[in-house]
Amino acid sequence: MAKINYETFYADLAQPRLGATVISSSDDFFAEHENLIKPEAPVFIPDKFTDRGKWMDGWESRRKRIAGYDHCIVRICRGVVHGINIDTTHFTGNYPQAASVEACDCSGEPDESTQWHELIPKTDLVGNSHNMLDVDSLQAWTHLRLNIYPDGGVARLRVYGEVFKDWSQVSEEEILDLAAMENGGVAMACSDMHFGHVQNLTAPGRAVNMGDGWETARRRGPGFDWAVIKLGKPGHVKRISADTLHFKGNFPAHCIVRGVYAPGADVDYLSDTNTAWKVILPEAKMQANHQHEFNDTIEDVGPVSHVKLEIYPDGGVGRLRIWGTQSSRTYPTLTAEELTPEAFKPYGEVIDTEGLTSRTINAGFAERYENFTKLDIPEGGHPAISIFEAHPVPLPFQVQGMERHPVSSQIFMPAGNSRFLVLVADTTDIPKWKDLRLFITNGNQGVNYRRGTWHHFLLTLDEEQTYYVVDRSNPDENTEECELQPPVWISKKSIAKKKVAPVLDD
Repeated sequence: MAKINYETFYADLAQPRLGATVISSSDDFFAEHENLIKPEAPVFIPDKFTDRGKWMDGWESRRKRIAGYDHCIVRICRGVVHGINIDTTHFTGNYPQAASVEACDCSGEPDESTQWHELIPKTDLVGNSHNMLDVDSLQAWTHLRLNIYPDGGVARLRVYGEVFKDWSQVSEEEILDLAAMENGGVAMACSDMHFGHVQNLTAPGRAVNMGDGWETARRRGPGFDWAVIKLGKPGHVKRISADTLHFKGNFPAHCIVRGVYAPGADVDYLSDTNTAWKVILPEAKMQANHQHEFNDTIEDVGPVSHVKLEIYPDGGVGRLRIWGTQSSRTYPTLTAEELTPEAFKPYGEVIDTEGLTSRTINAGFAERYENFTKLDIPEGGHPAISIFEAHPVPLPFQVQGMERHPVSSQIFMPAGNSRFLVLVADTTDIPKWKDLRLFITNGNQGVNYRRGTWHHFLLTLDEEQTYYVVDRSNPDENTEECELQPPVWISKKSIAKKKVAPVLDD
């Protein structure tokens, strides 16, 4: 899997326009700690000095002559942190040897009694570089403490993540900007951002200049540019604002806004042209340097979790506002659990050699495991062996129905070692989403569905896989199907032991 590009797909929780500020530091003798979160990239001026030494665009402490290390405390916009960039650009002989990052969640400012939690352990740094570090935490934080060992300079601190919004405090009738960065909206993908970053679309306030908006390169061929935004909460869109402030000779000719309900969707799914986007705002003409308000032309497509802004053919947009109400009707998302014989007992048997006793055959060249599962076939039919060639299922995947076989059990045994999902329900009635149970195999396991067990068709995950299937060949019908109401979703987060962030490619 490719390295996650946090800068592209997440908001910087340490940016001042979201209320972030540097609280304090142990020492900032050479360069002020406020520089750490300046929005612009660091610069280097060779001949610029102060009365304390070389001027540096960042935070720099003096050379430590006693034991210990330096630290700096930053209040961020409260949110879930996915990645941190400790940027040492232009610090070559004066960057810290290592750094660590701690976090806390408090209503006021941290003090001596504050309990800090380690987000990133002590890690070696590279000078004059972007040190991108992953964070494995699903908790929301308000403050970070950057520790540098033992001293030195850091140009910028970027904290990439998702703003936390307590939606339980928002009424279902309240209309607010579902795409706003401060409400948890995140621009997840775009076709191009040559001149202006796509995250600017959801930033607070109006753009201060063209560089504070989203602007693409001039398109010299067919097509159009687009940006996808994950809403802070799925909701019903009531009106849309698109602001081309400062874009006078480079505004789009027209735009279209689409929506989709796909919680947990990743970048690949959202960028796929086959994704079932629904038109929320039909083609609308755009003007230069203008705040566009769209009300009467908004289509009610039900709840959406993501919106896609299409601009024709290219150009710049400062801000996009998606005004709406949060949705009380959401489709459940399943979470997979490890497939074990005990957990799967109500639905059938797990086919696995682990823990079984074998006997040696074929002059010592083979081990035989026998009678660990049985095919249940009543009279009137006979066993049949089939081969299935299954294609990987793209996630997120919407489960719309289930099936069962009333007159035989059914065995699925993978020929390779690709994992697959096993979705079952232990009920004789039409299953509801609360009846469903999702398992994930380890790549070597097969299953035998008990006769009459509701299950989903093969959900292969990693790669194309061959399955040997043993069931009943019979002249009468042996399949019943049902529709799930509401449908449920399986996302990448459903099958991950750790959180899954958007990736550039696989």
